[in-house]
Amino acid sequence: MKYIYLLALYFCSITTFAQSKLETAIKSLNTNYAQEKVYLLFDKEDYIAGDNIWFKAYTLNGYKPSFISTNLIVELYDKDKKLIDRKLVPIVNGESDGTLNTKNENEEGIYFVRAYTTYMTFFSEEFQHINQIKIYNPNSKLKLVPNPNLKWNAKAFAEGGNFIQNQTTKFAVRLKSDGDLPKKWNGFVFEKNNPINKIITFDNLDENVATFALRADEGKSYQVQLNDEKGNQQIIDLPEAKKDGILLKVVRNSKDIVIQLKSINQENPLLNHKILGTINNELVMSSQIVKSVESVSTYVPKEVLDNDKGVLNIAIFDANDMQVANRLIFINPKELYKKPEISFETTTNPRELNTIKIKYPEEINFSAVIKNQKNNDDDNLISAMLLTRDFSSKINHPTQYFKNNEFSENLDALLITEKWKRFNWEDLVVGNIVKPTIDNDRRYLSYKIKAYNNGRELNNASLSIIYKMQNNGKEFATLDTDYEGNFEMNNLYYYGPMAMNYFLNSENGKPANNSNLTLSVVPNYKSTSYKAKLPATPYLLEETANKEEVEKQNTYKHNIKIINDKSIRLKEVVVKADKNSKTEKLNNELSSGMFQSMNETVIDFVNESQPIESYTNIVDFLAGRVPGLTVSNGVPKIRNSEVAIYWNEMKMNSDNLSSINVRDIAMVKIFKGAGLLGNAIAIYSKRGSDTPIDNTPMIPNNLIQIGGYNQSQPYFSLDDYESLYNDVPNDIRSTLFWNPNLYSESGESTEIDYFNNDKPKDYQLTIIGFDEKGNPVYYKEKIN
Repeated sequence: MKYIYLLALYFCSITTFAQSKLETAIKSLNTNYAQEKVYLLFDKEDYIAGDNIWFKAYTLNGYKPSFISTNLIVELYDKDKKLIDRKLVPIVNGESDGTLNTKNENEEGIYFVRAYTTYMTFFSEEFQHINQIKIYNPNSKLKLVPNPNLKWNAKAFAEGGNFIQNQTTKFAVRLKSDGDLPKKWNGFVFEKNNPINKIITFDNLDENVATFALRADEGKSYQVQLNDEKGNQQIIDLPEAKKDGILLKVVRNSKDIVIQLKSINQENPLLNHKILGTINNELVMSSQIVKSVESVSTYVPKEVLDNDKGVLNIAIFDANDMQVANRLIFINPKELYKKPEISFETTTNPRELNTIKIKYPEEINFSAVIKNQKNNDDDNLISAMLLTRDFSSKINHPTQYFKNNEFSENLDALLITEKWKRFNWEDLVVGNIVKPTIDNDRRYLSYKIKAYNNGRELNNASLSIIYKMQNNGKEFATLDTDYEGNFEMNNLYYYGPMAMNYFLNSENGKPANNSNLTLSVVPNYKSTSYKAKLPATPYLLEETANKEEVEKQNTYKHNIKIINDKSIRLKEVVVKADKNSKTEKLNNELSSGMFQSMNETVIDFVNESQPIESYTNIVDFLAGRVPGLTVSNGVPKIRNSEVAIYWNEMKMNSDNLSSINVRDIAMVKIFKGAGLLGNAIAIYSKRGSDTPIDNTPMIPNNLIQIGGYNQSQPYFSLDDYESLYNDVPNDIRSTLFWNPNLYSESGESTEIDYFNNDKPKDYQLTIIGFDEKGNPVYYKEKIN
């Protein structure tokens, strides 16, 4: 049958998508179905009870960092779905980091980490990916052992979803298991009534999938027998071949992707059928067939192939807007990700210092970890972003599909076995639409607060509040309640709890009665219980003894005790010597959590002498003293990017800099790519002796505590190693370096310094970041 191609017969056979009830569905899709997903990078592969679990989280909208949500909730569960720990962390440019805590008494087993935003709770729980982590405990009677009884099962899927008589159809066979799949397996197709005759034989493409093509005879049923390398077998049924329907095929060549449709035994074949294509729930291609033809072909638009990446969801609709076929295709751009430039100055000698240099042409906030990783094909940022977070079924070793930045026949076969479930066309057509709410005026930590007096709503009243955040002095504000007794506190960014005293202001000279004044606080973020079953694991808990492993775990625990004991002694010395500098104290007193970053430079004008007398403008003083900072026509820039200016943490225009008396300045902070602030200069005024920082205790009456973000705990540093590890007889660290916020300036080398353990073998360096356009910059290789 000769196919009619879009480019040749566009006007007579296919037109751009005509209006129908699908149009409303498409508008709903584009408006309501942006969806977030989360990838977590951990500092280690396995943990010991009592360990901290450090993580870096990437919240994505499709294939780029998400700017929808600003709050991420990360939870740790045991096997019985008991909540062990929960942390709230801010999302800045799609990135977060934090620490989950385990306890010494946690039993050995598989634990589960769930990360989600409030926005994600509007959609199906199946897209809240659950990470499984192993936590060992040398004191537990029951030990983790691989489950030897796990079996695989298989299912066959017809390309496009239809198997039609007397037509050759491509099939993909998919294996699934809670454990590992066989590396090699094969199969053959036979007629159900004649199992001896092998019609087709095939071998697997990888552990997940295999393909074959079959032409079905009328009135016959078919089965497939599968055999793995260990002698396990399974027989599965193929679907019954239909007499009529739509056959959908995808043909790829070096330049194009062609979608072929063929109508079998239908009246008015293909008339008014529609072809829709979506990527990340956004429409990227559409056409309608306006002529009755048995076969037609169309190309995936060149603009899509050149500019998009990810899973293209092709859906075919008939004249009544019923979906009759579908197919998933992976769109490969020229580059799925970019790599930074890496140079190594490393050794394999125990406990020696190593240096790795990273360079990239743009400013990037990288995450970097050096750890012992046994399985290189486990999920990583690229496979999570492009594949696994969009499908709920388990895909074994998904990183194998993205190693070479090129088209993978195996991935194409895998996608034949999957369905796009982030939205349902049938629901959209009938108006069953999810409508998540996004409130851009209430970002980060925002609270709706209702005031009561004597149990009644305190409407249209004036309140005074005194609040104190971690490491800051008291602040004062006056707020008015509305007609329902409500007021709001929006867009706060702070760590630790905020203590707040609240008082009803006097009215008409009459003293206010505050004895029965209460506040009810509702945050803008919402934690939810996990309703689904936790994913199955490939492990069992048994009473068994692996003496070598238990001894290793006890050695690790002993090392931690030595380090903690010595660390406490060192901290006592530091306190006695008062090494907490005056500049650090000034920084803690003046700047809030949002204005504290690893990527900051602090200039102290109170405790250090600064040659500022000859300057009338603070930015002119800073130029030449801060690397990368320049001034052009009075406008400060860092690496040619304009800088945001803050005066006492309130944003101001650079035109007003000349109004600041340099003698009134207490401190200046320069930020380079610092999360929420980006490139910024924060200027703080001196506080006179008549207005000292108030660190007196809060008043116990009319006091509430409002939770803030959970700050990540400090990680083991290079200085820690030199001061603490001398007394450790056996260095068995599995992670040699961890930094979730490794800032790299444009075109300049950033160094990673770390010490080897006693057996520095099989360690891998992972580096993750996103460039200015939101494209991933990724590196993961074994260290030289």
